[in-house]
Amino acid sequence: MRNNRVDMTDSLAVSAPSSPNSVANKRRRLNASSPDRETSVARRLLDETQETAIQRHSVDRALRSSSLSNSPSRQPSRATSPSEQNASLVLVGTKGSGLSSFAVIAATALRFRLIDTESWLVEHYGLKRSQYVKERGLNAYRRLSSKALENILRQHAERCVLVCGPEALEPHCQTLIRAFARTHPVVMINRDLTIVRDYLGLPDTAEVLHILGRSRQLCRRISTHEFYNLPESEATEPLSVELCRNLKRPSVIHRPHQLLQNVKQDFLRFLNLLAKTTLRADSLLCSLPPPEREFSSMSVLQLDDIVSGQLNLANLDCGTDAIELVVRCCPSQRRSCDWDRISRSLQMIRRRSNAPIVYSVNCEDSTSQLTIDDYNDSVTHGLRLVPDFITIDLGRTDRQVHHLMNSVGRTKVIGHRSYSSQRSSPWKNSDLHKEFDRAVALGCHVVRFVCQAVSALEDRDCVLFQAAIASRSKVPLIAYNTGIQSRSSMVLNPCLTPVRRSEIPDSSLTSSLLTLQQLMKARSSSFIYQPLHFHIFGASIDYSLSPMMHNAAFRVLALDHTYAIKQSRHLRDFSDLVDDSFGGASISLPYKSEILPLLDSLSEAAKAIQAINTVMPLRAVQDEKNVHTDPLCRSYKNRAGPVIGLHGENTDWIALYTCVLRYLSAANTVQSTSSALVIGAGGMGRASVYALLQMGVTNIVIWNRTHSKAVQVAEYFTNWHTESRSRLTNQTNAMPRCRIEVVEQLDSPWPQQLAQPTIVICTVPAHQTGDAPPLQFEIPEQWFQSRTGGVIIELSYKSAWTPLLQQAHDHAHKGWICVEPLEILIEQGRAQFELFTGYPAPQRAMKDGIMDNYVAMHITPDGG
Repeated sequence: MRNNRVDMTDSLAVSAPSSPNSVANKRRRLNASSPDRETSVARRLLDETQETAIQRHSVDRALRSSSLSNSPSRQPSRATSPSEQNASLVLVGTKGSGLSSFAVIAATALRFRLIDTESWLVEHYGLKRSQYVKERGLNAYRRLSSKALENILRQHAERCVLVCGPEALEPHCQTLIRAFARTHPVVMINRDLTIVRDYLGLPDTAEVLHILGRSRQLCRRISTHEFYNLPESEATEPLSVELCRNLKRPSVIHRPHQLLQNVKQDFLRFLNLLAKTTLRADSLLCSLPPPEREFSSMSVLQLDDIVSGQLNLANLDCGTDAIELVVRCCPSQRRSCDWDRISRSLQMIRRRSNAPIVYSVNCEDSTSQLTIDDYNDSVTHGLRLVPDFITIDLGRTDRQVHHLMNSVGRTKVIGHRSYSSQRSSPWKNSDLHKEFDRAVALGCHVVRFVCQAVSALEDRDCVLFQAAIASRSKVPLIAYNTGIQSRSSMVLNPCLTPVRRSEIPDSSLTSSLLTLQQLMKARSSSFIYQPLHFHIFGASIDYSLSPMMHNAAFRVLALDHTYAIKQSRHLRDFSDLVDDSFGGASISLPYKSEILPLLDSLSEAAKAIQAINTVMPLRAVQDEKNVHTDPLCRSYKNRAGPVIGLHGENTDWIALYTCVLRYLSAANTVQSTSSALVIGAGGMGRASVYALLQMGVTNIVIWNRTHSKAVQVAEYFTNWHTESRSRLTNQTNAMPRCRIEVVEQLDSPWPQQLAQPTIVICTVPAHQTGDAPPLQFEIPEQWFQSRTGGVIIELSYKSAWTPLLQQAHDHAHKGWICVEPLEILIEQGRAQFELFTGYPAPQRAMKDGIMDNYVAMHITPDGG
C-alpha cells in the first residue's frame, strides 16, 4: 500500500515522456511512413508500453464481449456517497489520467485507507503488473487481476479509497465494479486524451487516440460519477503573483505546476459535493443556500458560448448567487466527445467560481422518443458531474420524472416548466397551482415557472401568483415573465432571477434577461434597496485601503452605498455612526476587543477569538409569528430603518483560513502531525490560532515579544479546544490532542516531538506602531527545516517589502510560498462585503480597487 505522503507530482503533472529522444525519433519515422505502416508502427509502439498494451487488449476484449454504448443513461444506478455508511470510494480511469494522485488527495481528506490494485498485487504476489505479464503471460494476469479485484472489493468495502487501473477494463472486472457501484461511488477521472498520450510518451496518431478514447468510454460505462482533471496550468494566475507583478517587485510565490494547488482544490470541492463533508469551506459564513436567499440572482451561461471561447471565464465571481450552465439537447450530443465538452466546461466554471452550479438541459422539441432519450441522457450525464442543482422538465410524465429523480443523489432538483404566450394569463389559471403542488409531490426542492408574456399586465398577475404560493408553501418559487415588455416580474422575483453576461450578445435564450447591474439598479429605483453608509473605525487608519476596496465592489453590483474612513481616538465616537442608514463598520486597532461591551451579540468565532473586526446593525424583520434578528439574514441587508442592536463578527480568521488552504501544496496537506508557527499574540495572533484549529492543525507554537501574553493565549485556546471538542463528541478521550506551546526566545530550539512547521503566520507589524520599534522578523534557521516547504503569511501590508518576504523569496525553490499581504486584506474584505450586503463579493473588482490607489498612497518598501 502506498504511503499517503508520497510526492504527488508523478501522476498529475504534465511532464515530458521519460525517454523523449527515442519517442521523438519514432514519431519522425511515423511522419515519413505511409498510412498503413503508420498504423502498424503505432500498434507496435503501444505494445512497447506494456501498461498501454494491457489496456488496449482489455478494451478489445471488452468490446467483443458486450456492446458499448456512448450513452451515460446506461450507467450503474446512483451509488451512496462516501459519507454514508463509510462506503469506500473507487477511482477508475485510463493510464495517465492521474489516478494515483487523486487517490492520495481523497484518502488524506476523507481519512480513508488507500488501496491500489497494483500495490496489492505486489504485496501478495511479489510481482509488478509488467513483470507478471512478462513472466506468465497476459491471460494469466487477466485471471489473477480479476481474482485480486474480487478480493479487494470484498475485503475493503468500507473507509477505503480503491484505485483500479487497466484491470478495470477486463470484462469480468467490469461486472464486479458495476455491482459494487450499486452501493458505493465509483468516480471516473477524465482527462484530455492528448495530454494522456503525451504523458505516456505515445505517438501522435489517430489510432492511439482511438484506443485511449475507447478505454475512456469503458471507464464511463462502469462509473457513477465523473471528475474532469483540468491541467494545472489552465488556471487563473494566483492573486499573490498578480499583486506582486502589479507592484513591480519579485514574486514571493513559487509556481511550478507540480505543486498541484488548483488540481487539489478542484478535487476537494468535488469530494465535498459528493460527500457533503467539510473538506473545504467555500462559505465559512454559513449563509443560506441560494434558493433561500431573498432576491438571489443567477448568471446564465450557455455551453456553446464556453466551447466557442466567446465567454471570458476569468471573472465569474461578479456578485451572483449561482451560475446556470445551459446545455442544448440535440441528437449529436450522444457522442462521447460531447459528454467530454460538458464535463470540461462545468469543471472550468467550478475552478473559477465558488458559486453553486445549476445544470440545465434546454430541449426545444420534447415530442419524439428520440428527443426524450437525448434529454434523459443529457440530464444523466449532468448528474454524474455532481452539480449543486439540476433542472428537470415538469412537462415530462410522472414516470419519466421519477426515473430521473431516482438518480439525483446529493444534487438538489429545480422542477422547471415553460409556457408559451396564451390569450389569458397563465398566472391566473388554477392549473398552475396544481402544477406547483405536483412538482413538490415529485420531490423538487425548488420550482420554476417561466411564461412568455404578451402584455405588461401579466407582470402583476405573476407577482400575485408569487404571493399566493409563498402564503401556503415554504418551497422556493422562481416565477417570471419573458419578453422585453415584461421585465418588472424579474425585478420582483424573489428567488434566483436569471441575469445575462454583458459581453455575450443577445440570443433566443437571453434576449429578455437583464444584466446584474440593470437588475440591482431597478431594485434600488423601486426602493427595495436604500443607500447605506459604511465605515472603517480606528485610531490611526488614514492609510486604510478598505474604502477603495468596498466602494469598487459597490459599483460593480450597482449598489448606492458608500464606505468611508472614521478616525477617532475615542471609542465613544463610534455611536455617532449608528443611525437609520447605518450599514456596518470595519473595526481596526485599538478597538477590536474594546468594542465588545457595546455589542448585543457575537458570532461563535468572535466569542472564541475575543476580538472582532466587523460590526453589523440588527434590524427587526417581522413575519407572521415572530420578529427575527438573524444578523446573516439577507432581509436585513441593503435596507434602511431603525437599528435595534449591534452584532460583532471576525473575518480575519476567515482570510487566514482561506489563504493557507489555497496555497498549501498537496505535499503539505494538513494531517494530525502538521505543525504551525504563529508570531504575535494580539488580536490577529488569536485569530491565527483559531483559524489553524479550525483547519485541523493542533500542533501550534507561539512566539511573542511579551512572553506572558503568549502563554495566556496558549492556555486559553488549549482550554477552548478541549471544551469545544468535548461538546461535539461527548467523549474527551476520543479527541485529537491539542498541543499549543510557547517559545521564549528566537534562538530557542524547535520543540521536541513536533514536526517542523509547514505554516508560518507573522501577525506583528513591520512598521512603526506607537513607541514600539518595528520588528524585522525572519524565521530562525532551526524553525525553517521543513523538507516540503510550506506557506508563509505576512500580514504587514503597510510595508511593501519586509525581511520575511525576502526570506520567502530566497527559499521559494525549496517549496516555500509567501502569501502577498494584500491578499489577506482582500479576503477579509470579501467576507465583510458578504456580511454587509448578503451578496457574493466581486473579488477581482475589489483587487482592482486597491491596486488603482495603492501606489498613489505613497506606501514605499521602507514603510514611508
